[in-house]
Amino acid sequence: MSKHAWALVVGIVMIVGGLVMFFAFLEVETPVIGLRQVGLVLAVLGLIEIVATTWSMVGSRRTRD
Repeated sequence: MSKHAWALVVGIVMIVGGLVMFFAFLEVETPVIGLRQVGLVLAVLGLIEIVATTWSMVGSRRTRD
């Protein structure tokens, strides 16, 4: 698989893992931060990964003069 495909897979896994954490650990709190907040941050980072990879894929397919 190409590096772009792997980056998309990583982004999807991060989103799924983050959403699972967000919905599964509703009342779980750790001394520093709640696991629900960690799940939300993980899902947002996964979304950013997918957007950045898509942007990179579109940019690399343009013809350069």
